[in-house]
Amino acid sequence: MLQRLGEIRFCVACPGGMRRQMVFPMQFGGRQMTHEPADGSSFDELAYQAADIHFRHVSRHLPEDTVKDVAREVVRRLAFRVRRAERPDNGPSAQDIERFCAALLSRDEAAGNRFIIAIRREGVPAETIYLAYVAAAARRLGKLWERDRISFMDVTLASGRLYRIIRGLRHVIDSGWDDDGQKSTLFALVPQETHTLGIEIATDMFRREGWDVDLSVGETHEAIVTRTEDTRYQAIVVVAQGEEMLANLVRLVLALRITQPMALIVVAGNIVGQVAHVDKLVGADSVIDRIENAATVLRDMVDATS
Repeated sequence: MLQRLGEIRFCVACPGGMRRQMVFPMQFGGRQMTHEPADGSSFDELAYQAADIHFRHVSRHLPEDTVKDVAREVVRRLAFRVRRAERPDNGPSAQDIERFCAALLSRDEAAGNRFIIAIRREGVPAETIYLAYVAAAARRLGKLWERDRISFMDVTLASGRLYRIIRGLRHVIDSGWDDDGQKSTLFALVPQETHTLGIEIATDMFRREGWDVDLSVGETHEAIVTRTEDTRYQAIVVVAQGEEMLANLVRLVLALRITQPMALIVVAGNIVGQVAHVDKLVGADSVIDRIENAATVLRDMVDATS
């Protein structure tokens, strides 16, 4: 577990039953890890930690079927995205991926981190870690799961570790966007949600106040995520009205974290009052509980992250 900015600390077993703490400074692209990377080469420690906490919440507090869907989403989404990306020349061998998957599946919480540290010290760029190592590991884990060679618990553990790594690399992932300076916002109704009036009112309100807003109503999970593949959003507001939408909400927010690594993601709708700490449970940045002041609240959030 990361414990201090710029360092990963591990407890290592020593002879005689003693345990010694070892400190490894993380260097990505020649820069030390920081929670506010100055460029796309840095590792975002706070995003890494938040992803770790989020996956633990999901595993402990949601039904097994929901946890399976979340694990499947991570594995499939990462593998799918990387097939579309240009593969680096210095990509991993099959043996490298086998070792990485073994580390991700290890009972040793820090094994995956140590693997990443080791290949970075060998000079592997952060971009290659994302485009090649993480992608290939996701595909490998998916195949092992399909063939029943690893259990549900195994793939949940490994997918959580993969997810926190790619969240830490979010600045690297985001650097591929061509930013034309125009920032837009997406309002998305959670799939299978039928109450549309609130989100339509909110969208009209935001547009009247000068926001550039896209609206997604009645779309499937895949359609919403596909929409976010080609547009860089500054903020995404996901709306759900009932507690029964929680599983769909968790899965959607996680997918949007992968396709929109830098976007501010906010949950709105009646679910905010029905599910305690819903933002932590779904991995959102915040919640908006009142439509009347939604524009002001979101603008303050966006300004604070700009």
